[in-house]
Amino acid sequence: MVWQENEDLRKQLVEASELLKSQAKELKDAHQQQKLALQDFLELCELVAELCSQKQKVWDKEGEMEVAMQKVNTMWQES
Repeated sequence: MVWQENEDLRKQLVEASELLKSQAKELKDAHQQQKLALQDFLELCELVAELCSQKQKVWDKEGEMEVAMQKVNTMWQES
């Protein structure tokens, strides 16, 4: 009777140990996936920042072109 209980407890311990190992591996894999996702996110943030910067430069150039066109139009009207 005691031997059977001892054997049952040993089996439960082995099962719990295997489950713990499996969960530890899953956690490690999930952590690695999270790190990769964070790297991807940071790269995308850098790209978005660069695109915003380029967009601002385009808007600035458009403003400069508009001012230049107004000057040209003014010169045409004055001549």
